[in-house]
Amino acid sequence: MRVSRPVAILALVVAMALPALAIEFKSALDDSPIDVSPIKGETFTDAVKSFHDTGKNPYVGNADAIAAGKKLYNDNCQVCHKPDGSGGMGPNLVDDIVVNARANTDVGKFEIIHSGAAGAMRPFSKRGMTQDQILQIIAFIDSLKK
Repeated sequence: MRVSRPVAILALVVAMALPALAIEFKSALDDSPIDVSPIKGETFTDAVKSFHDTGKNPYVGNADAIAAGKKLYNDNCQVCHKPDGSGGMGPNLVDDIVVNARANTDVGKFEIIHSGAAGAMRPFSKRGMTQDQILQIIAFIDSLKK
């Protein structure tokens, strides 16, 4: 079977564009795209680059990242979500009950921590937290789920 030149060119253009496709990060508040450019002084780690490409947190199950995430969580999150993630002023982080279905995914958790959500949840990126640190917190939260 012979393919016409326009079809071949279109197939080539599509094939070349596919590797450039990455995760589209969206606001938990209004589904608008969010800017995941590095904050001042931040250099993207290999983990962040991989996460941007795949939407999978490479730190899940990594003991060192979980320990770092626990410290960050205790310093920044446990006041609202309790040390065990069971919720208080903020929602429960260890059950599967969510308002936004994306919140049960690595991408959704990242979007909320990075760019904020309803209520008192303000963007951690505006507080100086790096995307690598956010991934560590997510790894710790995932380790709390039973």
